[in-house]
Amino acid sequence: MSLVINSINNEKIKQIRKLKIKKERERTGFFYVEGLRLVTEAFQLNYPIQAVIYCPSLLISHHGQNLIQSLEKKGIEIWKVNEMIFKSFAVKEGPQGIAAVMKQRWYCLNDINQSDGLWVGLECAQDPGNVGSIMRTLDAVGGQGIILLDHSVDVFHPTAVRASTGAIFNMKLIHCSQNEFIKWKKENHKILIGMHCSLGKKYFTFHYPKEVIIILGSEQKGLSDTLVTICDELVTIPMIGRVDSLNLACAASIVLYEVYNQQQ
Repeated sequence: MSLVINSINNEKIKQIRKLKIKKERERTGFFYVEGLRLVTEAFQLNYPIQAVIYCPSLLISHHGQNLIQSLEKKGIEIWKVNEMIFKSFAVKEGPQGIAAVMKQRWYCLNDINQSDGLWVGLECAQDPGNVGSIMRTLDAVGGQGIILLDHSVDVFHPTAVRASTGAIFNMKLIHCSQNEFIKWKKENHKILIGMHCSLGKKYFTFHYPKEVIIILGSEQKGLSDTLVTICDELVTIPMIGRVDSLNLACAASIVLYEVYNQQQ
């Protein structure tokens, strides 16, 4: 179904703007996606798209126009707006003229038992760009999904979605408390490898099993002592310069590609 919206104060447009706020994303269970690549990726992966918003004067590529036709054929709701309206909610400067409202898709801890392989756990990660970049790398190495513990940043934050470059649509996402995760770990005996800034084996000396969860702590505090105690092993990235830590996404990428290389 196609709908033409001519007012910047239309309720649907107001709702799109509100989705930039975490509280509104949590309340509705929806999130905002912008850009041709991201909307295309979601469509190709059959991700649950609630509605697509596009501006004909901005979406001028043949690929974009063909995508709108494909979305319409599939019965996805299309909202057509003018340039002023689109720019009123666009996140990026120089927008491409296509965005979407999508349904958040969550999994539970027990789904890990049916999706064995490589997972990443994040304890209280605070930077949405880091979380999005980790999803991107995890997808690149064939990982299954992300486990977000306690007060980790909202994985559906626009910055996280954009930084994932579409990997978010191919990830199984789980959110749980630290206590729930510890209980599940003890009951299911999954191998948990903790990344630590100073303790543990050098990351390249450890042999990673095929089914494994790599867990990282927050950017500021690292992995908590509580989670350190339940890890089956700790690994660390050696550094010889003056810095004593790496960007969270960078550190995760180093270890994830070590896992990937070992399993090839």
